[in-house]
Amino acid sequence: MFVRGGLPGEDVTVEVIEEKNDWRRGVVTEVHSPSADRVVPPCVHRLEGCGGCDWQHIELGAQLDAKVAIVSDALARTAKLSDAVVRPAGAVPPWGYRTTIRVVGDADGRAAYRAERSNDTVSALGCPVAHPALVELLDDIRISAGLEVALRVSVATGEMSAHWDRDAGEVTGLPEAVAVGRGAAVHEVVAGHRFRVSAQSFFQSGPAAAELVVATVRRLAPELDRARRVLDAYAGVGLFALAAVSPRSHVVLVEYSKSSVGDSRVNLAERNATMVPREVAHWKPLERQRFDVVIADPARTGLGKPGTRALVAARAPVLVLVSCDPASLARDVTLLSAAGYRHDGTEVLDLFPHTHHVETVTRFVLAD
Repeated sequence: MFVRGGLPGEDVTVEVIEEKNDWRRGVVTEVHSPSADRVVPPCVHRLEGCGGCDWQHIELGAQLDAKVAIVSDALARTAKLSDAVVRPAGAVPPWGYRTTIRVVGDADGRAAYRAERSNDTVSALGCPVAHPALVELLDDIRISAGLEVALRVSVATGEMSAHWDRDAGEVTGLPEAVAVGRGAAVHEVVAGHRFRVSAQSFFQSGPAAAELVVATVRRLAPELDRARRVLDAYAGVGLFALAAVSPRSHVVLVEYSKSSVGDSRVNLAERNATMVPREVAHWKPLERQRFDVVIADPARTGLGKPGTRALVAARAPVLVLVSCDPASLARDVTLLSAAGYRHDGTEVLDLFPHTHHVETVTRFVLAD
């Protein structure tokens, strides 16, 4: 039974909302004996039903430990690794950390978030996890009802961008300095490196999150310092290729998103880099092309069989997998193990405090 809204050790009443042959999913409707880690959500919008921060009922100091336990459980259940090494590796500041948010226009044209598991809306004004510059922006803009808008701010430069479907509605009240439309981008600094990030490109929850995951990748793959050739799969805007890989290395980036490919070309312009604009599942190494390290940061669904098959073809002795879902991580561990890669430790990061989202970085080594 997977229970949403409950904490280990609590006595609760659960409503079953989904049932399969060997498992059920439920939601807590009443807490009879609360955990010592249960707190009242500090955000009024969460109390009103906002679905954005679904872990605000857990004391902040217990959240990372809970995520470590979830990852350990997933590896034990799915990957059959009951003794896997899983360690906490840090968290970003809990408030004002999100430099990219997605809001929707409510019935009054004000910025809102979706309610939990619903298309209903809850005000986003004063959002405590959004960067202060975005909070200020939310007060002024008006959005067509039901229109979703992605807003981003750069901590390094103060630049802002906004992206939405122009055919679906309008956004008014944006300051002239906010970049919109084709070519809209901001520039962020991570680990001393400057990145162009287009409005349509993926980026971490903020530069603090990007720096933490880069540092973790470098720690788990010290071979990056002396690697001759590195594969950066699902490369995005080139975060790892630029900030984690040695400038002495030749790095091959594989990425499908057009906006991210464009950003990577700009960000890696001064590096020995080859950009491959292709889905990872369709990529193959060139004949006699050998890699020392593979870094992969797939979407929430993970590598899957096609992605695993492509990465294994690189035959790198070290593979570092960045995952944002414990279940897909466990499935990928199983696939990589079958392909000859041994799990060599997972580190758990909290890049989204107050939410159930878990980021992990896992080291694999090719078995002899």
